Formats: sequence, C-alpha cells, structure tokens
Amino acid sequence: MYWPSFNGAMAAQGDEQQRVIINTNLSIAAGCMGAAFMSRIYHGKLEMTIVMNATLAGGVAIGTASNIITSPAAAMWVGLFAGTWSAFGFEKLGPYLADKINL
Repeated sequence: MYWPSFNGAMAAQGDEQQRVIINTNLSIAAGCMGAAFMSRIYHGKLEMTIVMNATLAGGVAIGTASNIITSPAAAMWVGLFAGTWSAFGFEKLGPYLADKINL
C-alpha cells in the first residue's frame, strides 16, 4: 500500500510523479497475477504466501525504472516477470538452497 508513494517520493513533481505511482501500482498488480498463476501451477490453488512475496517483488522490480517506463503495458510486463520469478524462487529455489547449502 505504501510502496507507490515510496517510489513516487523520489520522482519530480507533476506528471512524472503520477506516472511513477501508476507504474508501480500496475507492476504490483501484475506481480500478483503472475504469482497467482504460478501458485495454481505448483499447488492447484491460490497460496497467499507466494502472492504476498510477489507483491513486494513487483514493486521492487519497477522501482528503479518507474520514471523511465512510459507504457502501462511495459510496467505490467516488469511486474509479471518479477512476480513469476519470485514465486519460482520462493517455491522451488528456496527449498533447494536450504537442502543443499543449508541457506
């Protein structure tokens, strides 16, 4: 809920700040969609821990480029990519690393 304002605080005033906030919201929403998709693949149902992690991943992924990206579709692609990889990392990569190197 506060991530768009966190990203928007560093942007210039006016149109750029509004674009950053909109891009961050779109990226977060697309990250949730990607996580829901991956959750359905892995568990056959919606797993909220995966979705919560991917929500943060969507906001973080768009944070550095949110003032550069001018297309809403590009912001959503960034969020979808981040959410999907976050879900993969949480579900598959995390347990693998815990098993192999006790991380």
